[in-house]
Order: sequence, then structure tokens, then C-alpha cells
Amino acid sequence: MAVDEVLLDGVAAGDTPPTLRFYEWAPPCLSLGYFQAFEVVDVAGCRSLGVDVVRRPTGGRAILHDRELTYSVALPLSLLGLDGGVLPSYHRLSLALERGLKRLGAPVVLAAETAAPAAPDHGPACFDRPSAHEILLDGRKLVGSAQVRRATAILQHGSILIEPRTDRLLACLRLPDGPPGRLEDGVAGLGEVGDFEAAQIAHALADAFAEEFGARLVPSPLRSAERQAAEGLAASKYQSVAWTERPAPLLARNTTRTR
Repeated sequence: MAVDEVLLDGVAAGDTPPTLRFYEWAPPCLSLGYFQAFEVVDVAGCRSLGVDVVRRPTGGRAILHDRELTYSVALPLSLLGLDGGVLPSYHRLSLALERGLKRLGAPVVLAAETAAPAAPDHGPACFDRPSAHEILLDGRKLVGSAQVRRATAILQHGSILIEPRTDRLLACLRLPDGPPGRLEDGVAGLGEVGDFEAAQIAHALADAFAEEFGARLVPSPLRSAERQAAEGLAASKYQSVAWTERPAPLLARNTTRTR
């Protein structure tokens, strides 16, 4: 999370080129949205499963990062042109995701713009229903994403499920009272299509992003200054109890509520 924020800041400042990256999590981790109350976390359940907890800089709801691939893209809003708004930008980036997943043989489609109206009656898990322009496999949600913005730049990152582990996710959450839903009925994984390694998925998506934006991607490690900034931000923010367990804010400047 710290690396993603550092890349966003670098792009906004003009010091970092548009950047696409992919990563996995070890150990598995439950990530909370920027606005989400920590009270949704079942701390004992997470601890018993060896699952860490972190709060994202982006909106949305809880995601379990386990048997999935996380993508992250930071780019200046100028690259999106007329697609710089929240929904248009989400649609543009989803087109690249859709193209890449189809390269792998996954018959994915985008959810309609009218999907999942923003009503407060949803649960704490990101994958319990799709939102506009999200990636669906056989009508079920395959990718969950969220955004955050600076004045001139955007960060979007998300989870591409390989094997849904809804039982583990539900064990990490305090669920609202009432009849339990069937989260597994609305979630899909790439494992249903084929036996894919994370690197294989990343290569297909990288090629698709290059085509969508007419860009040439150059593999590159983090620069020394970026790595140092991320380490400092991780220590001061993302690894701190004050950040992870803070109450949900009433207002969040420059953060978009998503997916």
C-alpha cells in the first residue's frame, strides 16, 4: 500500500512515469477501504488464519488477498483525456483488464453502468456484488477495484481472484445480523478457466494495458528514492495501529468511494 501511494505521489508531482505493477501478498492479508470501520474485522478470526490486516488509501470494502493477483496502475489524468471522471476512468481501465483476461481465454464482460446502485444496504465484503464496469465471469465478480486521486493523478488498484476463498474471508469479518447471504454465489476465480500462474496473468494484462493506451511498457524496479519513501510511509502509516484501526472518517478529501 505504501508503494502504491508513493507511485501516485510521484506521478502527481511529475517525477514518476505512468506505472503499472503487479504483486502478491505474503502472508495473506485483509485490506480495508479508506472509509471502512475497523469494527467489521474479526481480529480473532484473522489471527487464527494467519491473516494480516491493512487499510488501503482507496475506498471500497474488505478484500482478502489470498490466491489472487493484485494490479496497480498510477497515471496522470491527462492520459485519460475526456475519460478523466470517476466512472469514465474506471471504464477505461476496465477495458484494459477485460482485454488482458480475454487473452487468457476467460470469457469476461463488463458489468453495466447501472449495476449495484450505491445504496447503504451492502455488507462489508467487496465481492458481494458488482459495481458499474467491473469485470464479470459467468455473471459473477472476478475483479474488485478501487481508486484514489491527487490533483493531477489517479491510482487504481484491485484484486484479480484466482481461487475465491470466501470461507476464509467470512471468517475474518464480523457480519451484520440477519440471514447469512451466499457470497460464494456471486464470486468467480480464474481457476475456473485454467491453471494460471500469477506471472502469466500479469504478462497478459501488461500487454493489454500497452495496447489500450498505445504505450511501450519498460520493466523497471523501484528507484532507490521510491523504495526509501515507501519504507518510511509503511512505518509511519500503513503498519501503524492508529491508521489501520482508526474510526471511519465522516469525510475523506481526494478519495473516491468505489466498488
